[in-house]
Amino acid sequence: MKIINRYILEELRGPLILSVFVFTFIFLLDIMVAMMESIIVKGISIVDILRLLSFYIPPILTQTIPIGLFLGIMICFSKFSRNSESVAMVSTGMSINDILKPILIVAFSLSLFILFLQESIIPRSFVKLKYLGAKIAYENPIFQLKEKTFIDTMEEYSIYVDQVESDGRATDVLIFEKNEKNEFSTVLVGEEAFWKDYSIVINDAQFVNFTDEGKKNVIGTFDEKKVSLTPFFEDFNLKIKDVESLSISTLISEMKDKKIEEKISYKVEIYRKLALIFSTIPLSILGLVLSIGHHRTSRKYAFSLAMIIVFSYIVLLNMGIVMANASKMSPLLATWLPNILLSAVTYKFYRLKQVRGI
Repeated sequence: MKIINRYILEELRGPLILSVFVFTFIFLLDIMVAMMESIIVKGISIVDILRLLSFYIPPILTQTIPIGLFLGIMICFSKFSRNSESVAMVSTGMSINDILKPILIVAFSLSLFILFLQESIIPRSFVKLKYLGAKIAYENPIFQLKEKTFIDTMEEYSIYVDQVESDGRATDVLIFEKNEKNEFSTVLVGEEAFWKDYSIVINDAQFVNFTDEGKKNVIGTFDEKKVSLTPFFEDFNLKIKDVESLSISTLISEMKDKKIEEKISYKVEIYRKLALIFSTIPLSILGLVLSIGHHRTSRKYAFSLAMIIVFSYIVLLNMGIVMANASKMSPLLATWLPNILLSAVTYKFYRLKQVRGI
């Protein structure tokens, strides 16, 4: 029996990895398309784009692992049925419960892996994603500087650029140095500027300072002036605000101090994360009972029914999340109703398979 279980696990590995990869790639497509502008127009390197995409993968995996497991099991056991290997398993005395054992081990292991992703990897991925995004912004002038746009998001400086050339050099640049003690900013005017080592280097710069009364205090000119933004970048405080990037333990901790209406999004996210963890169990059982059987059984019917069930589960889950966030449905019911319905459907097909036999 152990040999057969090991054989099932070995045969399942390939379809499982392939299914998770395909679904993850599909989820990434939308993000990749959005980044095409950064690759083609803004000059961001392919290496940086790949690094950014890598930090999106962990949260996507929590959604693609359950459906990837489901499809992988169906592919694996459809092959067993087509080659009459499932009949051979029954002839050795294996029941559907015996065949389920290695499948449930995989499902339970992946549930723990999803929990690990949610609690440990995803929060770190979001921090690194924001850190890398900020780093790229300060290293790449085209990414940060926009034509005819007043940038006031930096702590010490405000910047206005009239035009950005294709090589990253900006022309007609105004830099305002913020000063809490003086309501009038120090102004740097330059004909040309470019980004280097977290600093803006301005050519042909004019320096103007003002007194408290608004009169010109100091006027100077420089062939080249370097405005360093390194201190601001080093002190950049990355705080995760998106609830999807928080672990369950953090969500529970932060939710205590929130108002009643603010707690809804936290509850929705907690229940959603738990629902995704649990979903691997019914999906794995359903994948098995829909795909295993005599080779003359219609595989097209089984796969069509499987896709309808999975699609309905995803739609119901997303609808429930929207309704819960709009306070039109209980967060617990909205996120767990799809799992309850999925479990009921799975149990029905499981009982039919037990009665009819493999």
